[in-house]
Amino acid sequence: MNDSIKDQINNLISLLNDPNIKSKQAAFNVCFEQLTQAKKLASWETIVSIINIETGMVFDAKTAANMYGRTKKKYLNKKKIIKPKGVNPIENNEFVSTEINKNKIHQNQKRHVSNPDELRKIRSRTIDLDELKNGD
Repeated sequence: MNDSIKDQINNLISLLNDPNIKSKQAAFNVCFEQLTQAKKLASWETIVSIINIETGMVFDAKTAANMYGRTKKKYLNKKKIIKPKGVNPIENNEFVSTEINKNKIHQNQKRHVSNPDELRKIRSRTIDLDELKNGD
């Protein structure tokens, strides 16, 4: 059974032995799916003992479980469809962003200045607060 677990975490072991790897957490992030399979076969204590033997590092089960939990949280967040603020669901499970639509309308209403005289006229224009309230 240890051989099958070792086969599952072989990639993790090689990454932990690699001096170029950024961190132990980065290695766990890369090997999330293999760790998930290994976790189905054995406890964290068994997995950690194999890692300790193969890498010469000192891990405890709590640390490995914590690192795996962080990775799982990141992995699940990537899988979720996060509904951005200002998005309304409509038919066919499509989303229409009200904020994006507002920005497009606003951009279409912007004046394009082609010469400095037009820019001076725009800058000198007075703004009525009632116009702002009405969205003009």
